[in-house]
Amino acid sequence: MSSSPDAIRVLHVDDEPELAEMAATFLEREDDRIDVEIASNASKGLDRVADGDVDCVVSDYDMPGRNGIEFLEAVREENPGLPFVLYTGKGSEEVASDAIASGVTDYLQKESGTSQYTVLANRVTNAVEQYRTSQRAAELDRIRTLASDINQAIVRADSRAAVETRVCEIFSESDPYLFAWIGEIDPETNRVEPQTSAGMERGYLDGITITTDESPTGQGPAGTAIRERRIAVSQNIAEDPRFEPWKAEAIERGFRAVAALPLEYRDTLYGVLVVYADRPNAFDANERDLLDELGSDIAHVLHSFEVRASLREERDFVEQALDSLNDVFYVINADGTFRRWNDHLAAVTGYTDEALGRMRATDLFPEDDRERIADAIEEALVTGETTVESALLTADDERVPYEFTGSRLTDLDGDLIGLIGIGRDLTERKRRERQLKRLVDNLPGMVYRCGNKPGWPMEDVRGEVTDLTGYQPSELVERAGIYGERIIHPDDRAAVWSSIQDALDGREPFEITYRIRTKDGDVKWVWERGQGIYDDGHVEELEGFITDVTRREQHKRVINTLHETAQSVVRAETAEKAAEIAVETVHDVLDMPASAIHLHDEDDEELVPVAWTDLTEELVGEPPAFSPGEGLAWKAFETGQPLIYDDISTISERFNPETSIRSEIVLPLDDHGVLLIGSTAPDAFDDVDVSLAETVAAHTTTALGRIEHQRELERQNEQLAEFASIVSHDLRNPLNVAEGYLDLSRTECDSEHLDAVAKAHDRIGVLIDDLLQVAREGVHVTDSAPVDLAGLIEECWANVDTAAATLEVLVDRTVRADRNRLARLLENLFRNSVEHGSTSSRTQSGDSVEHGSTGSRAEPGDAVEHGGGEVSITVGDLDDGFYVADDGPGIPEDERERVFESGYSTREDGTGFGLVIVQEIVDAHGWEVRVTESEAGGARFEFTDIARGDD
Repeated sequence: MSSSPDAIRVLHVDDEPELAEMAATFLEREDDRIDVEIASNASKGLDRVADGDVDCVVSDYDMPGRNGIEFLEAVREENPGLPFVLYTGKGSEEVASDAIASGVTDYLQKESGTSQYTVLANRVTNAVEQYRTSQRAAELDRIRTLASDINQAIVRADSRAAVETRVCEIFSESDPYLFAWIGEIDPETNRVEPQTSAGMERGYLDGITITTDESPTGQGPAGTAIRERRIAVSQNIAEDPRFEPWKAEAIERGFRAVAALPLEYRDTLYGVLVVYADRPNAFDANERDLLDELGSDIAHVLHSFEVRASLREERDFVEQALDSLNDVFYVINADGTFRRWNDHLAAVTGYTDEALGRMRATDLFPEDDRERIADAIEEALVTGETTVESALLTADDERVPYEFTGSRLTDLDGDLIGLIGIGRDLTERKRRERQLKRLVDNLPGMVYRCGNKPGWPMEDVRGEVTDLTGYQPSELVERAGIYGERIIHPDDRAAVWSSIQDALDGREPFEITYRIRTKDGDVKWVWERGQGIYDDGHVEELEGFITDVTRREQHKRVINTLHETAQSVVRAETAEKAAEIAVETVHDVLDMPASAIHLHDEDDEELVPVAWTDLTEELVGEPPAFSPGEGLAWKAFETGQPLIYDDISTISERFNPETSIRSEIVLPLDDHGVLLIGSTAPDAFDDVDVSLAETVAAHTTTALGRIEHQRELERQNEQLAEFASIVSHDLRNPLNVAEGYLDLSRTECDSEHLDAVAKAHDRIGVLIDDLLQVAREGVHVTDSAPVDLAGLIEECWANVDTAAATLEVLVDRTVRADRNRLARLLENLFRNSVEHGSTSSRTQSGDSVEHGSTGSRAEPGDAVEHGGGEVSITVGDLDDGFYVADDGPGIPEDERERVFESGYSTREDGTGFGLVIVQEIVDAHGWEVRVTESEAGGARFEFTDIARGDD
């Protein structure tokens, strides 16, 4: 059927299809507005009427099943007003009477000829027009009633929530609406959040998302209404593609059309009202005009509630703010009576509100002050403002010190109303002033207020002014500029001025440490913290605090110097030199003149003095050695705990009056000895002194440990050198003799056994070389230096017979190592990979020896020269080291832990020292090595825990 609003949708029910088709053809020819749909019986006709969109029913009477009258009665049960024309060939007065009694719109008998269709078309159009006219009247009446009901409801409502709830209820209870809700916009998510709803909802709002953007969830009526600030309608939900995100849920609940209207008043959007109808095309022009008008009315009411709420909130806020004041608030009339006051006035005076309403302002002051208060009130009324201090007289005749400020108050026309002002309790302020005076008097420094000018002219200065500067406070105030021109050290004046001005330019407080020169000429370090006092954006004055930090600065500078001199202790070459430097540091840097260091002699089990100051020798002579269990020195050495005595004379059994040492610090230097520091005065050392002395002791201990370790390494080196000499001398000489006799034997006879002897000699030579190499590499590395790893790799590759092998260098780092030993490690690994990478002999690396043939099979533990394969070797970076990998046959997993074992070899002529040398070089450096499989299936050696050269 046509969807045009002027179309007349006719349902023709007749059990004779040919007659029905012919009638339909003539009806549509008579009036192009008519659109006929045919049903063959009453049941199908009822189903079609139930689907809607039918403007008129034309029905035969005599039909199988239900006849036309029964069909009419069934239609009338569901749709009493729908035009129904009984068009029948079986006419009688009885049928006509029954039809009229059942509510038929018109009755027409079928006749021959085509003119009857003209009559039928006229009857149909007249019936539909009359029906639509009555429908429009009913709709207008419904619309007026709906508008009236809503306007009455929102006028009677006492809150915004009540307005929104009642609007939704009225819409949902009015035909053709099923459901209504009001939502607000969340500005952060741009989502429409439902707030109030009524009607047939059944969880509809729980499962939908509505936005105000251009996305699919923002294209529906609600999003469009908000975005474009206009009423937006979906007349047919089932066929509207813009309603697709919500279509299934809406249709399931019987929603067929929906309209959304923005609740906007004076460009302020209060939300959106959305209503759902039970039929398509429910929102004609009249309906939309009504909704638009109702939207404005609802928004206006919501606005009024917001204004009232804002005014009420503001009024309540003012009342609450005034009552929350810790100060008295008052308004007095021009005659001096009270007009308004806050709760605090009644609370502080003890008078009731009724009593205050009968009083004059001057009644709240003592008798002897009332005239002065009256004059102050008059001054404010004339000049505009006043401030006065007086005691406030309570109902119990108590006097509370108060400060009152008042200003002249006028109405909008400028006429005088009275005086408005604040009264502030001065009790706490006066108490604080007394406390502040006591606090300032007891501060370890001085507080000040001064002008921001060169010389810093003082306006007020209090505290320990004289103790700090030597000047009286009055001298600094009366003699302008004396602080900046005399007291601040001349070398620091420019820096002080610059630092303070920089802070003031950024409107920030300032902190600065500098030197001053006292009235007596002494130099002190002071710390100052202050801030600017601003007036109209300009710094008028400074306020701050200054205190003596001379000792702190001295300690700071001592610490800086101590760290510098401590490096000399650490770099000392002998224990005696380290002790001497440490004692000098205690004397020169820490200003502790009596000090000595005793080192532990393991042979005699004594603490033997090795360094001491001149004052120590003056007091005790040459410091004595301490035997086990003797004196404070041995106690600290034995327990490993420092000993600190403020006054040794209180410990009678340990005090020797002849030494004149009263205070003493004894610090253990681990198992190396002790550091003793003494003073002839009691309580000579504070916590800072002890901390500084412990720092010296710690550096000395580190130096002594390093020196002892160095000596141990030197002893090991000597032992290994001696071993190497013995091996070289005692083994090579007999070998040389044997080789000489072998040469003589070859001249006398030709025997295949002599070749075996020569091979054994070669074997012995290789063993001697490898043993010497193992001995050398076993020495710990003591002279490491930064090494360019990539450059060394290229150099080592050039030193090895690489045959057809290739090298790829993927490292870019500097490592800390013994360059020669690292070179031997790399060359050994390259040689193993090259010699065991032949595709014709898939061997495993282990020994580096100079014999063998390309046809022999090398075993794990031996590296032999058999021509070299076309092996590829890669050296790459690891996070804390590097790796060497090849694409050769690799090393079986169960053999990887054994390849570094001394003497391990599966070859009869293998020495088993090839990778032992690599392991010894790794151990000498303190590195780690691991054997694994390369990406190509060959061997991969990973070296880790290697320090970078730039660390």
